[in-house]
Amino acid sequence: MQLTRTIQYLGLLILSLCALVTVGAEQFKISSGVDYSSGDYGSDVDTEILFVPLTLSYANNPWKAKVTIPWIQIKGPGNVVGGGDGGVIIGDGGTRTTTESGLGDIWTSLSYSVEEIPAEWFYLDLVGKVKIPTADEDRGLGTGEFDYTLQLDFFKPLGQLTPIATVAYKIKGDPDDYELDNVFYISVGADYRLNDKTNIGATLDFQEASSDSSEDSVEIFSYLSHSLNEDWKLTGYTYFGLTDGSPDAGGGLSLSYSL
Repeated sequence: MQLTRTIQYLGLLILSLCALVTVGAEQFKISSGVDYSSGDYGSDVDTEILFVPLTLSYANNPWKAKVTIPWIQIKGPGNVVGGGDGGVIIGDGGTRTTTESGLGDIWTSLSYSVEEIPAEWFYLDLVGKVKIPTADEDRGLGTGEFDYTLQLDFFKPLGQLTPIATVAYKIKGDPDDYELDNVFYISVGADYRLNDKTNIGATLDFQEASSDSSEDSVEIFSYLSHSLNEDWKLTGYTYFGLTDGSPDAGGGLSLSYSL
């Protein structure tokens, strides 16, 4: 049943992306990379998560559509369930470590840049996201339920410096074995353009806990992005958790190609 459902979802996504490429291939982007994190999440045993996403996006101003298809590996005591946005903490776990891997949950998003706001005020993107439960919930790779996110992205260019902020509300689907709460997410930070090819930035991210068995997540995220040429961009990043609701540390690399 899980395999059949996954194939159906992938078929629909591929057809949709083919249609987008036909409309305008010059605005199509593909990216991939690797993300690794480790943390105890309040347990006696660390959980290690390896996340390898393939992201396809199409932008036709003011709209942007994006699909992320990931492979995920989780090694730990079973108290962290994959979710594609940092995982869901469901308990203290045990002392026995297991490793599970496979297709993760597919995320889709559609964003709209609000053009009616005067540019001298700020820029605003309205974003809607849907998590498609393609990960195997029986192996702890996902919750097996749809999730939905409503998000506002703000930014205001001030020369080389651009303050940025995100406010989101995440609607969590409830699995059969445990109940998850809907959560608020807030991120504030800034991007700084070193030159025409290189940007650095950092944010402070807060997310409410989605279960009674975990703490709110607070993380510091930083990145460096460099355009190798007109088509290729390489981004490296690190993040550090400040609570048991976050990984202790993590980081990754992402490479993107624009057509």
